[in-house]
Amino acid sequence: MQILMGLRSGSKMAARWVTALMLLGILAGAHAQTTATVVWFQEQEPGIAPYPVRYLVTPRFMRSDDGVDSGDFLLFDRQTRKIYSVARDNRTVLEIDGGGALPQKPRTLSFTVDKRSAQGAPSIGGQEPLQVELSAGGEVCRTALVAPGFLEPVRLALQEFSRALAVQQGRTLARTPVEMQTPCFLSRYLYATDFPLRQGMLLADWNQAGERRELTGFKRDLVVDDALFEVPQSYAVMPAAAD
Repeated sequence: MQILMGLRSGSKMAARWVTALMLLGILAGAHAQTTATVVWFQEQEPGIAPYPVRYLVTPRFMRSDDGVDSGDFLLFDRQTRKIYSVARDNRTVLEIDGGGALPQKPRTLSFTVDKRSAQGAPSIGGQEPLQVELSAGGEVCRTALVAPGFLEPVRLALQEFSRALAVQQGRTLARTPVEMQTPCFLSRYLYATDFPLRQGMLLADWNQAGERRELTGFKRDLVVDDALFEVPQSYAVMPAAAD
């Protein structure tokens, strides 16, 4: 009250200081924001209970996490094609360079991608979903349900991300045990990694090993803090193996 009375008594300098401090407080508390599309998947692995995964997609970035802003996360820079896996507990960042050409399929590897109408599935955006199936080496490697023309910004980001991972997988293939390099492994993770996303937005996918993923929700034009797409500068950065 005494401060206010002093200002009313003609202390113009004090008034300017108070105004400046108020402005500084506003600026200090302000955070840049951007608009993103958010999608939720429920994922499951053998022997593990289903768990949620959130994807936040902007024209520049895609962030994947468990829905907790302050937790661990994976960030994909769509412009540089770099992937950052951020671990909060040990304050580290694994950096993966997904730039470069996709690996060329060897002549000895043969795989097929079949697609057909997903009978009984409700239409999305006026189009009927498709069931897409990747087969190699005489077995079905993975099956997916996709929606053509649905959530295109997210579909494109997921496709770019899968191709960046394939580039890195190609660099380290020599380190992969030979017994793991089955036709399904090579097709799924290197040479046809984006097979369902070429047809539409992923609604669900699964394989015979018990892995499963299912889209459970989405929201367009969500206003989020730009800080969600920043890699902590104080963390130690560890480049992924190049070969």
